[in-house]
Amino acid sequence: MNKIIKMTVISLTVIMSSNAIGQNIGDALRLTQNNYYGTARSIGLGNAMTALGGDLGSVVLNPAGSAVNNFSQFTFSPNISLITTQSAYNNGEGFANTVKGERQKFTVPSIGVILNFSSGEKSGLKNVTLSFIGNATDYCYDEMLSKGTNDKTSYSGEIASHASKFRLDPNKLQNDNFDDSKFPYTWDALVGFRSGIISVYGGHDDRYIGVAEKYTTDPTTKIEDIRTAGPLDQMYNRKRSGRKYDMLMNLGMNISDKLYIGGNIGFVSLYSNVSTNYRETAKDPSAFENEFELDGGKRKVKAYLDNFTFKQALKISGSGVYAKLGMIALPVNWVRIGAAIQTPTAMALRETYQCSGKTEFDKTMFNAESTSPKGRNSYRLITPYRANLGLALTSKRGLLSFDYEMADYSGMKFKETDLSFVGDNGFEEVNDQIKETLSLAHSFRAGAEFKITPEIAVRAGYNFSTSPERYIENGVKRSVKAYTKAFSFGAGYSSSDSFFCDLAFRFQKYADEYLMPYGNYIDNTPSPEIKISKGLWNIIMTFGWRF
Repeated sequence: MNKIIKMTVISLTVIMSSNAIGQNIGDALRLTQNNYYGTARSIGLGNAMTALGGDLGSVVLNPAGSAVNNFSQFTFSPNISLITTQSAYNNGEGFANTVKGERQKFTVPSIGVILNFSSGEKSGLKNVTLSFIGNATDYCYDEMLSKGTNDKTSYSGEIASHASKFRLDPNKLQNDNFDDSKFPYTWDALVGFRSGIISVYGGHDDRYIGVAEKYTTDPTTKIEDIRTAGPLDQMYNRKRSGRKYDMLMNLGMNISDKLYIGGNIGFVSLYSNVSTNYRETAKDPSAFENEFELDGGKRKVKAYLDNFTFKQALKISGSGVYAKLGMIALPVNWVRIGAAIQTPTAMALRETYQCSGKTEFDKTMFNAESTSPKGRNSYRLITPYRANLGLALTSKRGLLSFDYEMADYSGMKFKETDLSFVGDNGFEEVNDQIKETLSLAHSFRAGAEFKITPEIAVRAGYNFSTSPERYIENGVKRSVKAYTKAFSFGAGYSSSDSFFCDLAFRFQKYADEYLMPYGNYIDNTPSPEIKISKGLWNIIMTFGWRF
């Protein structure tokens, strides 16, 4: 990935640093991208189910899939996930200090029932289906840790640079109410000042320095120089958890066993929790001298920094609704063609945010800490519309299936919760950024099934997805080359009576993520960069009964 592309990705993943932290492009992408689950059969086939149908997992992709079979069915699908991460730290000298981590999670990504009603007719409308299905469209349970040594920049310096740029009043930083809606400062500056991570210096009342920095003044020019006081051991830890779950009400119809049509009303439930913990520790505390005033300024005492930490937590929850229409046609018995289109989802979201800071010195009397109250916000998010096409070739011994899906992320938009408000109000800037930096995302899915016997089948699948992110190079908008790939395989057993079961394994390799714990604040001196590689194993079983 070249430097231009990397910086585009980085710009979407810089650590949260303001009051309205949920309304940015990175969070919009994280909350709206789909990672389809389903039944073990659909996952084993790579979710290439748009033209196949006949399975609860297919109904999420194409509502017409519920009408393909002429029987009712109930299935539920327990799943075990193993999430692996690998993080590397770059202080400007290349990625190193790789740290590995993993988490496990038990979920039930798919459960539901398809009720099939026969009309008794031999042609025309032969069957009508009603379905009620719960299906996960994403889970997120990962944790990463990155660490390294840096003597060029400090998170405390980045906060101090921000406070100095806006000439923040230290009296207001110390005394103003966090909950004052008119207070113009971001909470990192508030917490940073109250926890001792930043302070004014040199007699200034609007210039700030980080606790890990020192300043000198040229005796001739009187020019001040501020730089990191010495090497720092930096540590960044991020934990994420959440899920996006769709509850579907489906209606399907079978027209002469040649055309199947259907529609979904989908109700989305969403929850996301992201917490970060950033820590800097002095390798040699004697280099990090800080001076404190006692007795009203009559006495000055030196103390040496041991470490400081800054923590942030963001929780987002909400719900939404969308509609989806689809069809499957059989021009000849061994060919199936499927298509579906989904409206944008209208999401109502609520978020809470909290941050805290703490500094520790060799003299504990100067230790300080501060915790913000929980900030709360609510807003709406309009997600991309989606469309998918499918082609399947079938026989008594097996099948081949191919899917294409498109989602237009440039159409995402944040909106006010007040439905009577005309315009975007505070969201114009981020909505313009969405239009400028996001575009179409494409997904390609393929699956194959072979029946060893009438009762036993084996399956394999493959997925390939592109990123909707774009960047400008020489006046031309280009795609970010960040791809997610998945490989799956599985097997199924179908009895001659009611019971059937399936097993599937899937491995997903996500595109590498490039993250900056804090932004660049010194010209020609980049802040640390973290490269995160993530993989996801799923082992899913489906138990089903026909009736």
